[in-house]
Amino acid sequence: MAPPIELDATLKELYELSGNHHGEIYLITVFPTAQAQTIPGLAACRKYAFQDGLWPKTGSIQARLFTQVLPQWLAMVAGQMKLVMFDLEQPGTDDVDQQARADTAEVLGQICERQRPTVIYVRNISDIVLPPEAVLSVVSPLHCLEHLPALVPFDSQYRALSKRDLALSSVPTPPSTVIDTVLDDVDQVQEPRLRKTEVARILGVIEQTAPPFVIKFPQGRGGFGTLIVRSESERAETVTLLRPEIDNMLQQLNHSNRHLHPASLIVQKMVHGSTVALCMFLPKDGAPIISSCTDQLNDNQGHWEGSHIDYSQQSRLRDEFMPVAELIGTHLRRLGYYGPVGADIMIGPNNEHFVVDLNARLTASHLLGFMKGHFSVDRGLNDAAILVPIVDISLREFKGKFSKELDEGRIVIAGWSHGPGGKLNVTAIVVAAEDMSGLNKLAERVHALKAVSSFASLPTS
Repeated sequence: MAPPIELDATLKELYELSGNHHGEIYLITVFPTAQAQTIPGLAACRKYAFQDGLWPKTGSIQARLFTQVLPQWLAMVAGQMKLVMFDLEQPGTDDVDQQARADTAEVLGQICERQRPTVIYVRNISDIVLPPEAVLSVVSPLHCLEHLPALVPFDSQYRALSKRDLALSSVPTPPSTVIDTVLDDVDQVQEPRLRKTEVARILGVIEQTAPPFVIKFPQGRGGFGTLIVRSESERAETVTLLRPEIDNMLQQLNHSNRHLHPASLIVQKMVHGSTVALCMFLPKDGAPIISSCTDQLNDNQGHWEGSHIDYSQQSRLRDEFMPVAELIGTHLRRLGYYGPVGADIMIGPNNEHFVVDLNARLTASHLLGFMKGHFSVDRGLNDAAILVPIVDISLREFKGKFSKELDEGRIVIAGWSHGPGGKLNVTAIVVAAEDMSGLNKLAERVHALKAVSSFASLPTS
């Protein structure tokens, strides 16, 4: 039988260490979508606009990733908080999908009881009722939750997530050009002729920029809001791809969000070097608490596919990256944010540190840092990785195939959502081994179960 997971720390404990004097914290780890409503109880985002048009249009797969697997995965580190999970509906009915609830119970049931969050299932935003003194902690600001008290004001967190704000900050980033829309009259963005002219103006800057360079939307995730242009031919392809996406972004501008600058593009010089994903907690006062420095696993298009951690190097890496972590902390506090943070740091050719992305929220890599005791100290497993395969076998079948590794504590299921008919099940799997050779072998066995090669190659549904 797999041993219960005891984390080195939890999000609740970090909030308490940072002097949080609020009442009970209700954690919401769901990600809404920008263009369409993925589940009935969660409306598409309007005020806190972000750009997900480049994500594969995968229907139920996207819904299960953003409302089930990622929320389970991020909540693994929550501790004894209340976790709000949105129910899925049984396909073709108005009934609650009980399999989705069972999947969440299986995943979170691996955590020792004293660190396990209490799940509250809701079907609609109106079902979320907080007791007196309770507050929300969210991974993505939602306008439909603004009537409820939050640890951090939603405007502050949205700006802390903004790649535009990052590019204009004092944090070291690659040389950047911010292209803001000139349609400052919100009513103008509803006029197709004016939008067409504005799209052409923005694309004109890109057409005049010499490759290689990087284009970023102000709000994106998983690398799907970032485009890399290495050649003239790639630039032509990118301009064609961007034209409808910029038009959609302009239409997201409205009276409620114009002060947040949601309609812009960032054109950034490409810096060559290695990248480290920094996970930390920023208290209200004092130095950031770095929990891990991980390597990113990306597909050929630069989309995030997982993370790797070498526990033996964490002390050295924390010392190396603390100066840039402190600069990040100064920037975020200026915006009014505190809490969990993820940052992607590029190490330049002269050992400079450039912040290329900043996520003012729990990230997918936070879990690895909190599991050093479970993997490295207790079991001598120095290397660990998070994988996100989409598979055609059930959770029960997966447990059967890897029963030995689960019992030894070298595999942990961080997220699972069964698809209709048991096909295209979305998962998050943590694997660990004594060294990289062993890790690669175990990861290959897990990846052998893949039903699709990557999220970018998902079939539409």
